[in-house]
Amino acid sequence: MKKLFFIAVAALAMGACSKVQTVDIQKEINFEVANSLQTKATGSVYSNGAFGTYAWFNNTDDFMVNEKVDLTGGAWKTVDHTFYWPKTGSISFISYSPFAGTSNTAGTTPTITKNSITYTGVTVGTTDLMYADRATCSSNVNEVTDSDDPAAESGYSGVPTVFRHALAKLSFKVAANFTEWDDNTTTPASHTEWEITINSFKIGGFNTTGDLELNLNADGKSWDKPVTTVGSTDYYVWNNPSNPTATAQELVAAPVVLTTTPQDLASVTGYVLPQILSAGIQTVDIDANIKTTLSNGKVINEPFVKTINISDISTLKAWQINENIVYTIKFKPTAKADGTSGLDDSPEDVTITFDPAVADWTTVETNATIQL
Repeated sequence: MKKLFFIAVAALAMGACSKVQTVDIQKEINFEVANSLQTKATGSVYSNGAFGTYAWFNNTDDFMVNEKVDLTGGAWKTVDHTFYWPKTGSISFISYSPFAGTSNTAGTTPTITKNSITYTGVTVGTTDLMYADRATCSSNVNEVTDSDDPAAESGYSGVPTVFRHALAKLSFKVAANFTEWDDNTTTPASHTEWEITINSFKIGGFNTTGDLELNLNADGKSWDKPVTTVGSTDYYVWNNPSNPTATAQELVAAPVVLTTTPQDLASVTGYVLPQILSAGIQTVDIDANIKTTLSNGKVINEPFVKTINISDISTLKAWQINENIVYTIKFKPTAKADGTSGLDDSPEDVTITFDPAVADWTTVETNATIQL
């Protein structure tokens, strides 16, 4: 199993420059998102359309309330109202994506305060829900420059805004442990081949609706995510998961013949709710066929139809917030009937062998008389 993580790291605090030059005009507030912050943060280009933002002057007075921000004339800025940087004080920004509701009207998806971001009763689908760490700008970031020490410049042309994913992504790769085997203990060597065809691969049973509350961390920038503890391990998942999928999602458009190189199945549509993996909840339904060409040239075909708990196919115990999860599943075409063959990459442990023995003679004694 291969699990991949994508983590966007936010660079948020604005450091004051030792020597600054300011232009004696007011500048309109704009934003700088990940596509122009590659030297400041690791991540991908933001491409989720318009986003919403809230802002507070000196962390007290409402400055922006659910304002819509979009790319306009090469700059990310508010589109329904125009805002300018004040000459003193600071402004704290909290942004989310995609934009929902009406500018200058507090929204409900999510609900945002100075210290929290809350999603309630959200049904997950094809929308990538994202949130940015709080950015507090203590000076006019559009105007600050430092001609004496370019390395000390902020490097931003707007409010630094790096988004994180509130949901998780999920995909699957499939491969065969082996497709042929030579047994050199025979003369000549025996050659056996296996062809595994996945006819259907469905996932289902996972929860699609839940709540998420993010609270401002003590650092004043990042967010404390909700923690669910299973055993001795903490997992960052959504609260109150419910509404499991009614029908399984088919990830095979056409039969897939496995090779030893992992192949991508069709991507899981949209996003999944971050949740704990539990036996009997999230499942994979597999319909496959194993064609074996025996060393004597004969061919047998075996159907394989089974429902498997996703919690049983790897050590992964949860789908967590902001994770891009890729399962690589290897199919072993031969195995012991009791399932004790382990994860060996060769079929030697299931080679058919014989255990000959000779039963003891059964002694039968009898008496007979012959009349002469």
